[in-house]
Amino acid sequence: MVRSMTGYGSATYEGEEFSLRATVSSGNHRFLEIHIRLPEALGAWEPVLRKKIQERFERGRIVFALEFTPVMPAWLAYEINRPLVMAYVTALRQIRDEFGLSGEVDINALLQVRDLLRPRPPLEIPSALAEKLEAVTEDALRALAEMRAAEGAHLRRDLLARLALITDHLSAIEQEAKGLPEVYRQRFTERLNEWARELPLDPTRILQEILYFVNRADISEEITRLRSHLAQCRELLEGEGAVGKRLDFLFQEMQREINTILAKAGNIALAERALAIKAEIEKLREQVQNVE
Repeated sequence: MVRSMTGYGSATYEGEEFSLRATVSSGNHRFLEIHIRLPEALGAWEPVLRKKIQERFERGRIVFALEFTPVMPAWLAYEINRPLVMAYVTALRQIRDEFGLSGEVDINALLQVRDLLRPRPPLEIPSALAEKLEAVTEDALRALAEMRAAEGAHLRRDLLARLALITDHLSAIEQEAKGLPEVYRQRFTERLNEWARELPLDPTRILQEILYFVNRADISEEITRLRSHLAQCRELLEGEGAVGKRLDFLFQEMQREINTILAKAGNIALAERALAIKAEIEKLREQVQNVE
C-alpha cells in the first residue's frame, strides 16, 4: 500500500479529574524523524510514545504534542524552583544594599516570578491516567495513519497514470526506432561520399564511423531496461511497506535511460516522444518525494 508522508491526526479526552488532547502531524523526510512535546508531568510517557510511532511509521517528520489539564487537586504536584528563588532573592537584596533601600523580599513579590513553581513529574504514571493516555495516543496515530493512507491512494493513482503514459510513449519510440538503422545508413553513406571526393579513404576511420553509427542506431537495450523499470515500479505500487526510496531510485534509472535515448534520437518524432517521457519522469520524481 502506498502511503503519503503528510497528514494530521488528533484525539481528546474530557474527564472529571483531567483532560487530554493529542495532536500529531507529519511531513516529508528521508528518514523517520520524531519530535515529541509533552508536559513535564507526563515525561515518563515519552519512551512509550516514541515506540508506538516507530512501530507504525517508517518515514516522515512526525511531531506529536500532548496537552494535559488536571482538574482535581490530587493531580496537582509542584516543587519549588530553588535555584531560581535563591538567585531572585539574592539579586533583590543586592539592589537594596547597593542603593540604600529599605524592606525585605516578601512572598507577594516572589509569586510574580515566572516558573517559581514547577510540576513535579511522577515516577510512574497512575494507571487511570495511563489508560486514557494510551487511548488518545492510539486514536491520534490511527487518524494520522488513515490520512496518510488516503493521500497515498491518490498518489498511487497519479503515479500509475504517469507510468501508463510513459509506456505508451515508449511503444511509439520502439516503432520509430525500427527506422533508425536506415536513417543512419543514409547519413553514413552521405559522409562516405564526401570523404571520397576530398580525401583518400582511411579503412580505420571508416570502421570507427561504422561502429559509431551502429551504436547510435540501436536503442533496444535502453528500451528493454526502461520496460523492466516500469514493471518494477508497478510491482512496488502493488506491494506493502515503505516504497518511496526504491521508487525514487528506479525513477533516477529511468531518467538515465531516457537521456541516452534522447542523445541517440535520429528524428524529430522519436525525440518528441523521448522528451515527453522525460517530462513525466520529472513529475514522478517530484511526486515520489511525498511517498513513505
